[in-house]
Amino acid sequence: MPATQPSDIQRVFRHVPHRYPFVLVDHVEACEAGAWVRARKHVSFDEPFFETVRDERPAMPSTLIVEALAQAGGVLCLYSGLSKPDGASITYLAGIDHTRFERPAYAGETIILECRIARALRGVVRLEGRATVDGELVVETRLTVVIRDAAPAPAAS
Repeated sequence: MPATQPSDIQRVFRHVPHRYPFVLVDHVEACEAGAWVRARKHVSFDEPFFETVRDERPAMPSTLIVEALAQAGGVLCLYSGLSKPDGASITYLAGIDHTRFERPAYAGETIILECRIARALRGVVRLEGRATVDGELVVETRLTVVIRDAAPAPAAS
């Protein structure tokens, strides 16, 4: 399949159980359904996780970079047809394996998030993820995500 440019980030995030300030993907650059996704996270000085940090050069917590990779993986699941459309399913992070942290990502930098599908079977998806800044490896990991039906919305009274 050719690479496509996903356009509606609001549609995408109906499939992850997060809202501001915990949505960690700012832009989806490109995606090839069933194969890979490339997204961006701009690390700014006014991020909520920097509120109590007094460093001159604050770094994004590495565990949040792994979460950002998982959210990018959720986008990949959506565009690969593994998730149900229109928010009928939600993608959850279920496992993290073989994670390697190489360098911090500092405020003012842009993290490139790349995920590839290694295997998908019955709502369980294995992903290989890499986060880089200016071509330098920040985090490399293997993720397991599960896709489940979303709870039905309560009826309006």
